[in-house]
Amino acid sequence: MQLEMNRERRIHLVRRFVAAASRLFGWIIVVISILTLTPLAYYYGIPLRDHSRPQPSDVIVLLSHGQVDDQWLSPEGAQRTWAALQLYKSGFAPVIISSGSSHGGLDQAGLQAKWLILAGVPSQAILIERRSSRTYQSVLEVVKIIRAHGWQSAVIVTSELDVPRVRGVFRKLGFSNVSFQQVPEFGPPTGIYYHAGWRAFYHSTYEYAGLILYKWKGWI
Repeated sequence: MQLEMNRERRIHLVRRFVAAASRLFGWIIVVISILTLTPLAYYYGIPLRDHSRPQPSDVIVLLSHGQVDDQWLSPEGAQRTWAALQLYKSGFAPVIISSGSSHGGLDQAGLQAKWLILAGVPSQAILIERRSSRTYQSVLEVVKIIRAHGWQSAVIVTSELDVPRVRGVFRKLGFSNVSFQQVPEFGPPTGIYYHAGWRAFYHSTYEYAGLILYKWKGWI
């Protein structure tokens, strides 16, 4: 009799646990859906959005985003390269530094430069920085190049949510005369469902975490 009661008690506890876990899982799904599928995903990144505008400078700095293969940049990388081309053609600066990581047999900085040359930028107007493998190292190498040439100002091409982190590194390295051409990855929401919500939420979270990491390492 006692064994039967203990068995029923265990079954009851297991059922309660399963019910509680199911409710918790359901609420987690609801919260994640609200954060990633509604306009909240966009507004979550508002503190990261900087109102800097590109200014005429001594040099344009094109920071890489990614590369699909040896012929194609990632969509975001292509957008950044297009933005650098626009700045150059509009006379914002006479020189472009193409900076990007080289790993896995790929050469992002070199491919960006190749695309710029195909679009009409003279090869002598492009400097390629291939030594870096992450954003901090890119800025470090870029600042070395800028100082070696005696340049006093730069306009930086990067994604809009990256600006606070990138600006912080430049300031930490003692070069603060920078402006930004911010390349949007997604537009603002137009309804209650936000189709780019997951990407917006992910990138914002990545940048918030990046700011904490960079601050902890003393990079900003």
